[in-house]
Amino acid sequence: MQQAIQIQTVINEAMVKDAPGLLPLLGHRVQMIAIDLEPEAPGKPRPKITLEQFLATRLKRPKGVAPVTLEDMEKAIVRGAVDGNL
Repeated sequence: MQQAIQIQTVINEAMVKDAPGLLPLLGHRVQMIAIDLEPEAPGKPRPKITLEQFLATRLKRPKGVAPVTLEDMEKAIVRGAVDGNL
């Protein structure tokens, strides 16, 4: 089954940093749609995990991306509250 997600957002510097192709849309309000193009294997259900397993999962950072500090998170929260981009 193909899955899709649709969101409306304003393109900001963080998005442009992660996806430089969005630079022409910097500051513009856009509608973004993501469609899962990877077909699921027929008859092979996805394994389910518990909430505890999900919360214990550690994401792997891409190479060259520094760890996010508590100070970085606080600054992002304040910036989002001031800019109204939450």
